[in-house]
Amino acid sequence: MTTQARLTLFSPAKINVYLRILGKRSDGYHDLETVMLPLDFGDEMIFEPRPAGLELICDDPRLPVDDSNLVVRAAKLLDATGKITLRKRTPLAAGLGGGSSNAATTLRALGRGQLVEDLAAKLGSDINFFLAGSAALCRGRGESVHPIPCRLRATVLLINPGFGISTKWAYERWAEVSAGWRAAPPDVTLLLRALVEDDLEGVSRSLYNSLEAPSVRKYPVLSLLKDTMRQDGAAGVLMSGSGATVFGLFAEQRAAERAAEKIRERFGPSMWTQVTRIALIAR
Repeated sequence: MTTQARLTLFSPAKINVYLRILGKRSDGYHDLETVMLPLDFGDEMIFEPRPAGLELICDDPRLPVDDSNLVVRAAKLLDATGKITLRKRTPLAAGLGGGSSNAATTLRALGRGQLVEDLAAKLGSDINFFLAGSAALCRGRGESVHPIPCRLRATVLLINPGFGISTKWAYERWAEVSAGWRAAPPDVTLLLRALVEDDLEGVSRSLYNSLEAPSVRKYPVLSLLKDTMRQDGAAGVLMSGSGATVFGLFAEQRAAERAAEKIRERFGPSMWTQVTRIALIAR
């Protein structure tokens, strides 16, 4: 299957405002309870018809464009042909779901009339979330998606220190952490209620990520970035997914922009920053 005409689609990034690992499964994955929010920031993908052959082009030369890329794997599952151009804006290996979002966008563009949710679950854990197109509570290994009516209007400041953290490494380090060192997770129902009620303080009190502690221990700069955002007015700060991106939630956009300026002044131009908002309307 392929598109009949040139199609340009937005491929959003996400943040995890809650990520609790419940344990390791027999299939090697981990059972999760996570709340993810899509953002108004992300990549752009262009799909162009072609009678035969499949080609992926990306403007970031660091990203492979062979069968190791989820976009290519998604397209091949659909027996698609065509040219796919990926304009990459989301940092690589950043905990923002860039690859999963790109795969979901590919399934949405090329898989019309097919049960793409089943294909998504085979490809990766976060792809079903991006297909849902809204904030969601996800369980299992992430493929069980329960949309939530998020009304949080906070501004989000994303900061990436210029390096990625392997998801495999993050989960392995979590398993090595003693039970006494793990912070007790807050009740996820309190977070869900705060998201629905546009309660920024309530959301900030309920932020949690099981993977954050081992990452911060190895990369102290993540803690410095979080502390800087707090000092500059962030109501809540957290590492997203397996990192290395950290985010701050701000009541006002201008405060987030000032915080981004201070981050770049203090840590230098290698510190990637992006001010964005939560996508409140499902696509």
